Amino acid sequence: MKSVLLKTLLRKRIHDRVRGGHKLSRYLTRNMDSVPIRIDSHPPLYVDLRSLDEHAVQLFISDPLPAVNHERSLTELFDRVIRPTDVVFDVGANLGLHTLTFSRLAKEVVAFEPNPSLIPNLRKTIANLQNATLCDVCLTSEDGTVQFHISEWDHMLSSLSNWSGQPTRTIDVPGRSLDSLLSTGSIPKPDVLKVDVEGAELMVFRGAERLLSQTDSPRAIIFEELNSSSRKLGIADGEAAEFLKAKGYTLYLITEEGPVPLPTERPTAANLLAVKSDNR
Repeated sequence: MKSVLLKTLLRKRIHDRVRGGHKLSRYLTRNMDSVPIRIDSHPPLYVDLRSLDEHAVQLFISDPLPAVNHERSLTELFDRVIRPTDVVFDVGANLGLHTLTFSRLAKEVVAFEPNPSLIPNLRKTIANLQNATLCDVCLTSEDGTVQFHISEWDHMLSSLSNWSGQPTRTIDVPGRSLDSLLSTGSIPKPDVLKVDVEGAELMVFRGAERLLSQTDSPRAIIFEELNSSSRKLGIADGEAAEFLKAKGYTLYLITEEGPVPLPTERPTAANLLAVKSDNR
């Protein structure tokens, strides 16, 4: 009964539109720190509703959620790109929505997420996946402690760059380069990378210089290009794409109709596909 009432309040945006609505919604969610969301035939995804985080709210009111509804163009691309024998790295796993998809498609998945407020539920989600593991570190250009900015309104916007304009809190998190982690032998070499780190994608690629220079480097890389955030890190527009081009990758813009050759002019926020030129 409580869940039905809460969904009704949130669907009608009572917590935003009616005086006292936010306080009531916060009261109703006070113990809802780990709510399972049903997504197709996947194991459940766990979310924390206590802060009324916008993305978690949308998942909650849509429960049960068809998996393909989440970033449909990406989900359909994953089906085309990922092979059953692949190792996939989910860099910037967030709640683990794509981790669930990768677990269905690939042999093994390694999820990377530095936001400590997301880790407990992400661990619960991954615990139900026999072929997925979690690394709670921030992948970046080199090893060392880094400052991470956590949005208080929408966890999807948390980043190494304080770019969103929303209230944030800044914490120190462990940073690792992908080359450094791979050298320990603690994780397998990836066949496919998905990198969504809110503008810091180039820093992840710089930390994988050795991996991306090898003849058996990842076959495909799906990544976000978010200029408004990357500029805050001193990264020029398109620099991550140019880095991968120099490593022998062919770049495509991901559209609703599928990948198309990368145009010179493109949206300031876009998803790109990089395919090893000799392995298309």
